[in-house]
Amino acid sequence: MLQKMKQWSRAAISALASSIAATSIALAQTQTGTNQATTTTTTTTNTTMWYGQWWVWAVGVAVFLVIVIALTNRGGKAST
Repeated sequence: MLQKMKQWSRAAISALASSIAATSIALAQTQTGTNQATTTTTTTTNTTMWYGQWWVWAVGVAVFLVIVIALTNRGGKAST
């Protein structure tokens, strides 16, 4: 029982320490001060992702159907 309590306390302390470290890193990255002149440059690019193409989805559905049919058929012969 004492061993479990020690593990619990170590886990709680390490979780607290890691959350403090993550918070301090996040706060260190924020920009402070209003007297500084900042210039923001925005660059936009128009790229089409592969999953946005209709033919990719069509091929995916076709492959899925072939796999489903192959798994459900199980190599049995059709009865006539």
